[in-house]
Amino acid sequence: MKPKITREEVEQLLVSDAYFEKKNYALKLLQTVVAIIGWICVILPFVWLLLPFIFPEKAWKNHLVVYKDELQTLKFLVVFLSIMFIVIAIFYIGLTLRNNFHFKNFLQKKVQYDEDRLEKRRQLLSKAFNERFGPEEVRKEVCSYSVQEEQNLDTDFVRNLYKKGGVEL
Repeated sequence: MKPKITREEVEQLLVSDAYFEKKNYALKLLQTVVAIIGWICVILPFVWLLLPFIFPEKAWKNHLVVYKDELQTLKFLVVFLSIMFIVIAIFYIGLTLRNNFHFKNFLQKKVQYDEDRLEKRRQLLSKAFNERFGPEEVRKEVCSYSVQEEQNLDTDFVRNLYKKGGVEL
């Protein structure tokens, strides 16, 4: 039977964000405004540089002059970002294809563990737990089970048990 877990325990285990919870309207408004201002600060310099190219008549009225350096810089930026986008896309597509190939051809076909060794380890653990805590059926049926101090496991209990059984880690 799976233990029931409360909402508070889940919140401690997982990351929670007050922005996505119900209510918290002031926080949502503040963070949304900050995000919008941030994006405006990212986009505004590009708009400022492109404005004379898009609307040259209005640029002359507002004394915005297009210099050849700006045009050359914008062309370089467009070419550079386009090439980098293509390079990054090819790189990530290649990595994805390689990962899928390895997953399909190696990870699913290769045995990741020795089944005989695993079964031997299970038997060793089952025997040791039955000796220390009683039969498994009884342990599973009781609602609560208190472990006495002398029944506690040492930190290297399993390692030593496997070593004695001949199936080391």
